[in-house]
Amino acid sequence: MDYIAYCGLLCNECPIYIATQNNDVQAKEKLAVECSNENFTFTAEDMTCQGCFWDKNDSTKMCGDCEIRKCAKDKGAHNCGHCCEYPCEIVERRVPEDSQNRVRLDTIYNSRS
Repeated sequence: MDYIAYCGLLCNECPIYIATQNNDVQAKEKLAVECSNENFTFTAEDMTCQGCFWDKNDSTKMCGDCEIRKCAKDKGAHNCGHCCEYPCEIVERRVPEDSQNRVRLDTIYNSRS
């Protein structure tokens, strides 16, 4: 079963989620290097995620400041596709129209009764 995040990402296909589920320290170390840049450095410990709905994500380096996640949680929406304001300015800015995540959210929104 697909685990769809607020933004339409499939958590169960995310390498950070998979590494966490598998307790794969080597994968987390590699992901930390891949996700880091000159402005922001991640550690293997930062590469821990139980999925978008995990309450501890409120304070993680990866997701704690995610405006999509915060907005959807504040509105009580299971994901953006379930929100009556979809697509909003945040989604327009953060989730490209041609991305798989956006297509997933569009499908959810359009299938609502």
